Amino acid sequence: MDSSAGGKNSQRVPNYFLRRLLVAIILLGTVALFVYNPTREFVKTTVLLGMPALVVWSYRRRFIRFSWTWWTCTIVLLALIAGYVFMLLGLPERIAVKSIEREAGIYLVQGQYDRAIEKYRELERYDRKNRMERKIGEVEKQKEYHESYQQARKMVVEGNYTEARRILEEIPLDAIVYPQAQELLRDLEKD
Repeated sequence: MDSSAGGKNSQRVPNYFLRRLLVAIILLGTVALFVYNPTREFVKTTVLLGMPALVVWSYRRRFIRFSWTWWTCTIVLLALIAGYVFMLLGLPERIAVKSIEREAGIYLVQGQYDRAIEKYRELERYDRKNRMERKIGEVEKQKEYHESYQQARKMVVEGNYTEARRILEEIPLDAIVYPQAQELLRDLEKD
């Protein structure tokens, strides 16, 4: 009997191109998931408590069952699991709060202060009243700094340079309009 009756080579050669394509698709899908904020939060929570749990679990397996070290590792492992469940229960709220703060921050940087305040008021729904009040206070300060900057620009146009310089020098470093204020000050010093 001839063992090569099935052709030149009866063994199939694996299709490496298809495997590479599948790996590339899986990697792209994984990267795309990390762009999605809820997935990032879930992975962060899982890694934060999952990695220590794996270490404790593997350490626990080395000991004789029901010894004091085994019980200690078991208690720590159960505490990590309980913490993980507790953190997952608060995950939707954390995601919503971060989303609100991110959108309000975008409005703040764009100079849409009233929209930023409206967005921060949504934090009250999630029992973050102190945080909401602090953020709204920051937005109102930035709004005042912006108005001061606009007033100084108006004074420069009118020719009142000393008053404009005084107003611009009062704008602090943490103001969003600080770079523009410093640029206007440099322009005033050139003249």
